Amino acid sequence: MEPLTTSPATLGSERNVWLRRRFEIGAVYLFLVAFSIFILIPFIWPFLSAFTHKPANVSSLYLYWPERFTLDHFDNAIVGRGQALVLLRNSIVMAVSSVLLSLCLCVLGGYALSRGTFGFKRPLMFGILLIQIIPGTATVLPFYLIMRELGLLNTMAGVVLGTATGQIPFMLWVMKGFCDTVPIEMEEAAWLDGATRFQALYRIVFPLALPGVGAASILAFNGAWASFFLPLIMLSDADKFVMPLGLFRALIAYTNLDYGMLNAMALIYMLPSFLIFVFARQYLIRGAMAGAMAGQ
Repeated sequence: MEPLTTSPATLGSERNVWLRRRFEIGAVYLFLVAFSIFILIPFIWPFLSAFTHKPANVSSLYLYWPERFTLDHFDNAIVGRGQALVLLRNSIVMAVSSVLLSLCLCVLGGYALSRGTFGFKRPLMFGILLIQIIPGTATVLPFYLIMRELGLLNTMAGVVLGTATGQIPFMLWVMKGFCDTVPIEMEEAAWLDGATRFQALYRIVFPLALPGVGAASILAFNGAWASFFLPLIMLSDADKFVMPLGLFRALIAYTNLDYGMLNAMALIYMLPSFLIFVFARQYLIRGAMAGAMAGQ
């Protein structure tokens, strides 16, 4: 039996295929690297602008070698004309208050929709979902008139109430879904031991639905933290502005824009959301996993 041999033509063909595949992989990686750099430029430039001085003889906003490291932009943003601490305080008060208000209502409402049985339950749920998809700009005029009649214009209470109202449909659906995952038999066992409805909700349902509560709260906080249009139409006093509105006012109030200060304010604005994600990401992961298991 003659040994198998590979002809030079076959070796050359295999080498060409190998080279073509390596070239294709290299081209894909080169495209991904170039695309990543393009995507990261809007994130790299704020850091570069906030922490460094731009050379005086450079006309480009983005492409320059920093002259020197500095914290002057943060000083101007915090204690100078930026007033970032006041804006940050107002944003934290507004976001936390709106999340707590909507969470208290949605825990009770989600539990009632999960455990209750009534004739118009399904239309009510779809009606709540319909409210969620209505654009916020479509309800600006009636909301403004209602707030004016209640005397809540130019108040943080009005902004908190409006922001919480916008968060309720989403959070109500989330809490209803997580309450559905808690077996009713566990509550019935607590009732047999003498627990009331609220005790069973507080000691049985709420701890088991905590991943959903955490995930919904984080998403609601990010939504409230990014709220811009509602504070824009509700607030007129500068000492009540929130961070998005303060950044917007700083952007249009000066003819000579201080990009270093604006980017320093933007980094301060991003910091709370980043920290919340770092310390509470487990709730997002557990909430997503629980929601996926509940849909099976």
